[in-house]
Amino acid sequence: MSEKFPKQDRISKRSEINKVFELGKSASDGIIHLYMLANNLGRSRLAVVISRRHGNAVRRNRVKRLCREAFRTCRDKLPQSYDYIINPRVGVELSLEAIKRSLQDLSVQIVSEQENK
Repeated sequence: MSEKFPKQDRISKRSEINKVFELGKSASDGIIHLYMLANNLGRSRLAVVISRRHGNAVRRNRVKRLCREAFRTCRDKLPQSYDYIINPRVGVELSLEAIKRSLQDLSVQIVSEQENK
C-alpha cells in the first residue's frame, strides 16, 4: 500500500470527470454515491465531487481528505484500472471506516453488475 496519493492518481480535468458521469456506472448507499468507469491507464484514479450544501470550505475540504484517504488505504482491495468519483451524501456523519466500507462494497457491486450484463 502506497503512503502517498500522487497527482497522477487524481482525475483533475473537468472533461474526464464529465466522461465518468456520462459513461460510467453508479451505485449508492447511505454514505456515498460512487461512479466508476474503466480506463486503460493500468492504475485507478479518483475524484471527489462535493457540493456546498456540505458546509463551509473547511468542512468540505475535511470531507474530501477523508474520501481521498479512504481510497488510498483500500486501493489494493478495489478493482484496478478504473476511474472513481465519490460524491458523499449530505447530512450524514462521515467517518473513514464508513467511507472505506461503502467504497469497497459499491465498487464490487458495480463490477459484478457489469459482468452479469
